[in-house]
Amino acid sequence: MKILLVEDHRLVADAMKIMLKEIEPGVEITACYSTQHALTSVDNGIDLDLILTDLFMPGIDGMGLLAGLKNRGVTTPVVVISGADDDKYVREAMAHGASGFIQKTLPGAEMMAGLKEVIEGGCFFPQRFLTKEVRNCSSEENPRDAVPKPGNKQFQVLRLMADGNSNKQISQIVGISEATVKYHTSQLFKLLSVKNRTSCVREAYNCGLLVAAEESQA
Repeated sequence: MKILLVEDHRLVADAMKIMLKEIEPGVEITACYSTQHALTSVDNGIDLDLILTDLFMPGIDGMGLLAGLKNRGVTTPVVVISGADDDKYVREAMAHGASGFIQKTLPGAEMMAGLKEVIEGGCFFPQRFLTKEVRNCSSEENPRDAVPKPGNKQFQVLRLMADGNSNKQISQIVGISEATVKYHTSQLFKLLSVKNRTSCVREAYNCGLLVAAEESQA
């Protein structure tokens, strides 16, 4: 796993690097302290699995980085990590192709879970943006575009939940902590607009989500 971190405050970057080491063993983190430096690294052919960027930086800001990456045809997922909470910034990041927008005020566990969702091919945005436009972050046309699309780990949790497994059992099967299972479960509740496990599973079947998940594994 190779991550590019774009953050102009070195102390913040150092703290982020320590936290990001928890994503998986052997993760490699390259820190750039300006957007210009980041774009130069990309132009030099740096191999990346994930790009994290601050929003407000001197010179070219985070939105400029997103635009620059898009113009270069870079398909690496990009997540904006910012203290900003204004809807306009989230929408602008989405419009520029970001795969996520994470507030710096989020607890570390939630931030890490969100980054893992993006790494696994999903999206992670503030709860109020859990709408069709966020769920369908893939640009590929699909006849099931109306079906909510959680990340891969959430699919796993959902299927195991439907099989009647407890949070502890799910954590053991998937290899994640119970806290992470609870986090994924809460995100599924919000995604499907339900308040408990029974309703979550029922709604997943009603909208075809579990069927879609099963077919995708066939």
